[in-house]
Amino acid sequence: MPWLEKEQEKPSDNLLFIHVPRCGGTSLMKHYNVPEKSLKNKACLKKFWMKTFFRRYALLERNNFPIWTEGNAALFFIFVIGCFLLQIQDIDYRALALVMIIMSFFLFVFLTFIFVAPTICRILPIRRAYLIFVHYILCRWMECIDYVTGSNKHGYLPHLTAKKMLDYEYVSQEEMKTVSSLAIVRNPYARMVSIYMYNRFGPAESFPHFIRSWYNSTMHFYRANGEKEEWYTPCHAIPQFEYTHAKDGKEQLVHSIVKQEQLKYLKCLKKDKQTQKQKEDAKDPRNFTTIRDLPDTVRDALLGMPHENKRSTQTPWYDYYDQETLNMTYEMYHKDFEVFGYSPTLEQRPDLETPPPVETVLSA
Repeated sequence: MPWLEKEQEKPSDNLLFIHVPRCGGTSLMKHYNVPEKSLKNKACLKKFWMKTFFRRYALLERNNFPIWTEGNAALFFIFVIGCFLLQIQDIDYRALALVMIIMSFFLFVFLTFIFVAPTICRILPIRRAYLIFVHYILCRWMECIDYVTGSNKHGYLPHLTAKKMLDYEYVSQEEMKTVSSLAIVRNPYARMVSIYMYNRFGPAESFPHFIRSWYNSTMHFYRANGEKEEWYTPCHAIPQFEYTHAKDGKEQLVHSIVKQEQLKYLKCLKKDKQTQKQKEDAKDPRNFTTIRDLPDTVRDALLGMPHENKRSTQTPWYDYYDQETLNMTYEMYHKDFEVFGYSPTLEQRPDLETPPPVETVLSA
């Protein structure tokens, strides 16, 4: 997904999207036809596995454990046929029936409960098995380096940090300097709830249990030594500033960093089409700190971005927190508050105290 526009004559017309997980922007991939672009002039086997990647990516945006799918319906049909053939008293049919039953069952389990977002993200052996599978077993058929999308041993390529793109030489230093680049960030507390909804082991897992597991296990290698490789730390656990900056947040690599909370005010800048509410919002300069001076390429992309991937919840995100989970979230992602100018105080919850300062720099 990172390359939304490429090979335009004017460098600034090319658009590189650094996609911070759970901050919005997945719909830009569809809006710019990235799947179609990445399949152009590719071999048939490459097209098949890339299409599989995009289908699974879209499916896992909607369901943590996707049971009711067309693929599982086909597997159930094969399973039933296998059971029927097993009743036929013939050694050849019996062997075929056993293969159909066993294969359909294992594929159902793997595609529904094992190779899914929560387990790949939170269970280290499964994540490493997935990385080995897509890179070595599939012989890298599920990657498209041209558009930096797909998946390989480095993880989900749409969610590479800007620094990783440079380190892996997927994007050159010259390209990073001259093209238009965009990243969307959001309040770390709100993002943590979105991460929870996407990676929880079902509705029965509480937010406090998830945060403790995330803190002690998922974030272990990053908290210990700033490890950002997917082999150790999943992309969803990496702080947002690591996607947009280098040198512990001191060097900004991405040209345009937009706060998700300010996207709704973009239309307020079009004075000829303002509603009364937008005119009132336009009077508060705090609504425009990251969107006022955007390049045309970036502004046009954001104005045309559909909003299709939001997971609706009945509970406001700030009501998930208690003092313990607030403190742990701030400790894990305190640098995001500092770099992007978010307040560590949860204003919607006056009953909760501001987390204590974190003195030790956890990121390398």
